[in-house]
Amino acid sequence: MNVFIGPQATGKSAIAKIYTIFKAPAKFINQGIENLDSLTDIDFRKILSEYNIQSFLRPETEIRFDSGLHTMTYANGKIGYVPKLLFKIYELVELSKSFNANKEMIITLLNEISRNFIHFNIRSRTILDQEESRELSYNNLTKSQLSKLISIIESHEATLSTDTAIYIPAERTIINIIRKNIFNLQLHEVPLPKNILSFAAELEKIENEKLDLNFIVEGLKYDYIDGEDRIFTEDGYSINNLSEAASGIQSVLPILKFITTKPRRRGHKSFVIEEPELNLFPNAQYKLIQFLESGRPESHWEDHGTIHTYTTHSPYILSALNNLLYAHKVTAKLDRKHFQMTPIKDRLRSVSYRNKSLEIVRKIIAADINPRYFTAYQIYRGKAESIFDKRKGLIMDNYIDECSDKMADDFEKLMELDK
Repeated sequence: MNVFIGPQATGKSAIAKIYTIFKAPAKFINQGIENLDSLTDIDFRKILSEYNIQSFLRPETEIRFDSGLHTMTYANGKIGYVPKLLFKIYELVELSKSFNANKEMIITLLNEISRNFIHFNIRSRTILDQEESRELSYNNLTKSQLSKLISIIESHEATLSTDTAIYIPAERTIINIIRKNIFNLQLHEVPLPKNILSFAAELEKIENEKLDLNFIVEGLKYDYIDGEDRIFTEDGYSINNLSEAASGIQSVLPILKFITTKPRRRGHKSFVIEEPELNLFPNAQYKLIQFLESGRPESHWEDHGTIHTYTTHSPYILSALNNLLYAHKVTAKLDRKHFQMTPIKDRLRSVSYRNKSLEIVRKIIAADINPRYFTAYQIYRGKAESIFDKRKGLIMDNYIDECSDKMADDFEKLMELDK
């Protein structure tokens, strides 16, 4: 998880949009990824225009994105692109031409790929007929097996290169108004930002399902019936036109539809969520974060797990995230305690102490966040400063309290005048 917080117009959304583009650039390149190095400054601005940030580029702008899949840069008006995984595939193809002579180098490359890409690791075991419980070994690899493995990783690379993050914009509340006319708007090139139109089009593809909106109002539910979005209250009354629903409902539904549909399937997904707090009471913000983070797979693999990137103005969102971070810390502490209390003979074959710890913590809070997979930054005056205390595994208290402290100070000064 990545979190960016800061005042308006400091660049939080610009960073989030750049991340969305650079994470899967093949999604935006019509002429093919192999021609990406030949992109001009004008071409790049067209890509940025889809997210309404084309005017942000300056002569001194430099951007660098690095992952296990690729490295992409922008500097001096030029794009640089190194498809790291693709280059490894090319190398494997060349090495396979003299399989026996190059077998040691081939094994080294395959080990490197399988350490970073879990689905390739799993498929390798199938090809090599090796059990999951044992350490993966390519020592007895045949040329025929290598050919199959290369095909697998080629397909995997193509998928990951186009599997961009789902960008959920702050303007999502207007989607309910325009989405039934989305294709006409695109056809007639109505001057709305392309990322909003694309988001609306993606939202229309989702197979709608029932959603519990209890965290907004007790007993509130969403359903899709006879082609209409319906909001049901506790007494069974329904709102048949979503544009008439409360602004908080209109803001949160597009998020929930994606989160509950896309990431539940196996694989890797990335979501960029602008201002999740929009139009929500603080308690609803807290419950929303718990819902979004519950059951979310975290992973160090390049091709597995779910990445959430939030941009926010809300100290309540930070407080909610801090509680989830602390919940993980407390669960780990209870784990150790229960493990020590479990008889030695039962420790290896029983995980009851882990289940017991989770059960206790879940009575208080519905999710937790592993601080190992968490970053938080304040964006202010052109700089990004970490506000995450790695030693404590928590967001710094002084930053969360900064706004309320200022208000409390002003209140005390007014009280002094009132004496």
